[in-house]
Amino acid sequence: MVRLCGAALGLFAFAITILLGLNAGNPVEVILQRALMAMLFFFVLGVTVGWIAFRVIDEHAVRLHKDMFPAEEEVDAADSDGDNESERGTGDSQPAGTQN
Repeated sequence: MVRLCGAALGLFAFAITILLGLNAGNPVEVILQRALMAMLFFFVLGVTVGWIAFRVIDEHAVRLHKDMFPAEEEVDAADSDGDNESERGTGDSQPAGTQN
């Protein structure tokens, strides 16, 4: 998403600069030089905007996930404390009634 925003804005600026330069009757060298500078500037601007949008969406998704599934956080906290029986080991490696 970040690179896509940068590429879209950069190519848009390049195309608009070419069209405006041709409409004004500027020489080809001047048009291309200005179009490349505009493309570079708007690519950097688009990458910045895309990165900010990505972070906002990511933080919103994390917050929404925490709101929807609050029990998972409690289970993760309990597992990290060592309260899980599978980590302690009860000594019974086989179910009752099955002996080799």
